Amino acid sequence: MKSELNRFLRYLQIEKGASQGTVEAYQLDIERGLIPFVHQRGKLEVQEITKADIRDYLDYVATSRGNSNITRARKLAAIKSFFNYLVENGGLEVNPAASVKSPKIPEKEPVYLNDGELLQLLKTIARKAKPRVRERDMAIVLLFLHGGLRVSELTKLELANVDLGSCHIKITRKGNKEQYLHLNSETVNALAQYLANRPTAENGRCFVGTNGGNLDRTHVYSIVQKYLKLADINKGKYGPHLLRHTFCTRLHQKGVGPFTIKDLAGHKSLNTTMRYIKIENKEQAEAIDRLEFGATKGLNNGVGRKLS
Repeated sequence: MKSELNRFLRYLQIEKGASQGTVEAYQLDIERGLIPFVHQRGKLEVQEITKADIRDYLDYVATSRGNSNITRARKLAAIKSFFNYLVENGGLEVNPAASVKSPKIPEKEPVYLNDGELLQLLKTIARKAKPRVRERDMAIVLLFLHGGLRVSELTKLELANVDLGSCHIKITRKGNKEQYLHLNSETVNALAQYLANRPTAENGRCFVGTNGGNLDRTHVYSIVQKYLKLADINKGKYGPHLLRHTFCTRLHQKGVGPFTIKDLAGHKSLNTTMRYIKIENKEQAEAIDRLEFGATKGLNNGVGRKLS
């Protein structure tokens, strides 16, 4: 199975243009998940794996490993993709995972920061950040808030793709899709201040550590988490994705249409974008409910009467 998996991973990277993170996640789910499981059942060839094996594997990771529905759905997606590749490339006649149903994933409303919390966050960076990283960290946070970048898009941003004169950057989205993003004046100013004093970098990346080395995703997470905690903002989540959710929600609140939000955020599906529309509709309903005076509480049997 190792050779089939290696071919599949090369296909993902070269032909599908999948990100390194996606390739590594698929490799982990199959090489350290499904394959050892079926090996314990005495099955050493992909042709021997059945629908029942895959169902039993998903049950196993749920009961013995405590995997959530979201995690099991991700594992199943990787497995289905692997077997689809083998069918399309002559390795198998049928995909044994094709009819396995994905676990139901409850839809969660994205959490975001309101305007007051945003101002508190930015003031906290300005006041409490160490001088040697203040300008960098402010630029990072503003790119999340005003650009909606993913962590991987920010860490891979090349200095050569930052054009402050034209007020835009060129980023690489999922699937290696390149996209130009407009920068508002606040973000341009923050980037200009950072770049004016940026440490000598080891490579062409825009954002670097104090010694000029790469900033990895773990470091970026720690930066955002630190300032959210210092600002005493507790949303249950402390990562950069909270700021990306805020970007999308605020665009909708400012009257931007869902198709534009989808393009700006790099969403593959409009369904993802519509999550932010639902949030706003719920808040509008709650706002209307808060207008009540309680004037009808003393009326007896008034429900259902016709108004004269």
